[in-house]
Amino acid sequence: MGFALTQKFISKHWAVVSLVRRKKDAARLKEIGCGHCFSILSDVTIDDVQASMQGLLKSFGNIDVLINNAGTGGNGDTFAQTTADEVRSLLNIHCLGVLRVTQAVLPFMNQDGTIINISSRFGSITKIETGQLDDISCSYSYRISKAAQNMLTQCMCREFKNSKMKICSIHPSRLQTDSASTDADRTPGEAAEILYEKLKNIEHGKFYSLFNGTIEW
Repeated sequence: MGFALTQKFISKHWAVVSLVRRKKDAARLKEIGCGHCFSILSDVTIDDVQASMQGLLKSFGNIDVLINNAGTGGNGDTFAQTTADEVRSLLNIHCLGVLRVTQAVLPFMNQDGTIINISSRFGSITKIETGQLDDISCSYSYRISKAAQNMLTQCMCREFKNSKMKICSIHPSRLQTDSASTDADRTPGEAAEILYEKLKNIEHGKFYSLFNGTIEW
C-alpha cells in the first residue's frame, strides 16, 4: 500500500518523504517522483532510523501528514505454532516501528498535522473477543502486534487530546497484497484513493475501516 499512497500524493502535487529499506525501491520512487519524492534508506525496526530521518527532515520543513504503513504478516495461526521470536519481530515492526518513526517526525509536524497509523481489523480486541473474525486465518503475532499498535495510538490520542493534531488508526480493508487475508477484495490503489479523500474529514481518536465507517477498538 505504501507505493500506492506515494503515487497518489505525488499525483496531487504533494512533496513526499518515503522511508524504504531497499535501494531499488528508492530508485523506483525517484523515477516516478518528478522531484516531489524524497527517500530515506533505513528500517523502522532499528533505533538508528530516527537519526537517519532527522537529517532530511531538518532540511525539508514542516510535515502535514505522517502515515505509518510498515507491516508484515506472521505464520503461526494457533497457540502451539506461535513462537516468541515471531511475536517479538512483529511487535518491533508494527508497534515499536510506529513509536520510532513518530518520535522522529513529531518535532517537525505542523501544529494541526495528521498522524495515521495503518492498523488492521485483527488488532481490534472487540472483533476478536466477539468472534467476528473466527473464520478467517490470521497469526497470533499479527493480531498481538496490531493490538499493541492500537494501544500506542490511543495513548497518543489521549496525550494530545487538547492539541490541534489529529491522530487515528485506519484499517485499510481487505487488500490484495503479499500478506493478504483469504477474503481480500480491494487493491492498494483503491485504498490509497479513499484514504486521500478521507484526509479532510479525519477525526482525532477514531479507528476507521477505510471503506466501512469505524471499528470498535
